Amino acid sequence: MTTFSVTSFNTRWGLTVDDEPFDVAAAVAGFDTDVVCLQEVWAPHGDDGPLAEAAAGMGYRLLHAPQAGSTVDPAPEITADPDRIRGTWGVALLTRLPVQRVRVVELGRLVERWDVADRHAIVATLEAGEVALDLTAVHLSFALPNAAAQLRRLSGYLPAHRPSVVVGDCNLWGPAAATLVTRHRRAVRGRTWPAHRPHSQLDHILISPEVTARSAHVLPPTGSDHLPVTATLSV
Repeated sequence: MTTFSVTSFNTRWGLTVDDEPFDVAAAVAGFDTDVVCLQEVWAPHGDDGPLAEAAAGMGYRLLHAPQAGSTVDPAPEITADPDRIRGTWGVALLTRLPVQRVRVVELGRLVERWDVADRHAIVATLEAGEVALDLTAVHLSFALPNAAAQLRRLSGYLPAHRPSVVVGDCNLWGPAAATLVTRHRRAVRGRTWPAHRPHSQLDHILISPEVTARSAHVLPPTGSDHLPVTATLSV
């Protein structure tokens, strides 16, 4: 049996709730888990170089998928820095586990006017000891019908007989996220949003029956408006 650790964190483009920059790389270093899945990762000029360099220094391989249609700042009013307007935002998967295969899955939008960009998921087949598992990094739409449809679509890409973990900001309250992903259940149970006074769990680590949660909890505030979630899992 192999044990590994996973953390999910919505970075809010690297800005605090007061729209002040914070150090995303320092947050990742503080998590110090085998896998870190990030959402709303801001890449100036579409270049993930700074994060990739920091990740490499911590022993991670960085996989990054910008959201389609995200070539402008989704909230340009929060910054006067013109360099930010020319970047992209998306999801990132940082892993210290060996990577066998990577796919970027298009999740689309059920109703376009309810979202600012098409959503993508990173599906990575990782090696946990002698076991191959699929770990999927997601950031679903903030519009409930879109998020539910995206999660159902994602289920079609997940393995039927292999360990699977789905990680990220699902924008779905509590148990709803797990019920929409075939065979998966919540590893973490706790409120994650908004960080200053959380009343809802939007951020999830969902696991298939082949995966056991050894420990799982919500972490303290780390700069963003979302609280990170983390789990130690075994396969």
